[in-house]
Amino acid sequence: MNNTAEIKLQLLNINELLRLPVSIYLKSALTTDAEEFIVEEAEALPGKIAISIKVNLAKSEFKHKDDIAPAIRRHFCYRKEQSQKEYKRIFKYGWRILFIALALLAVIFSITEIAFYYMPDNKPVLFIHESFIILSWVALWRPLELLLYEWYPVKTDINLYSRLEHSNVQVIVIES
Repeated sequence: MNNTAEIKLQLLNINELLRLPVSIYLKSALTTDAEEFIVEEAEALPGKIAISIKVNLAKSEFKHKDDIAPAIRRHFCYRKEQSQKEYKRIFKYGWRILFIALALLAVIFSITEIAFYYMPDNKPVLFIHESFIILSWVALWRPLELLLYEWYPVKTDINLYSRLEHSNVQVIVIES
């Protein structure tokens, strides 16, 4: 059983893959098209197996052979770090607005309970109480959406970018 899946790239020109000149300070060295292709191919692969990226490079682009593997790894390391920051931001923001919504909920229900205590069978107070219940659900909607659902795609991206960052990159120079 082979525990590695392969993504193949056929390049006639290095500009199809890299933004030149490649620098150690350039965080995002891959072109948008190349990144999209690699990510789409990786997403189609099973999540538990290692990824190998095989780059067939035209002989005329031989001078860039040694730039490709580090650029791919650096690019996906950068993308992973960006996704990790987004992941932390989602949880930090989600918890913050959840506590604000819960505080609002406590204040609203306290006010309505006080109103019920002083005006027990009052229709306007009942209407306001029911309106506050709806307002409470609306206030809780966004924090619960963040904490229950929005983090998952970002976590999936982190795992994918980590797999791509640690992928085995082989550059093969071919006769063109």
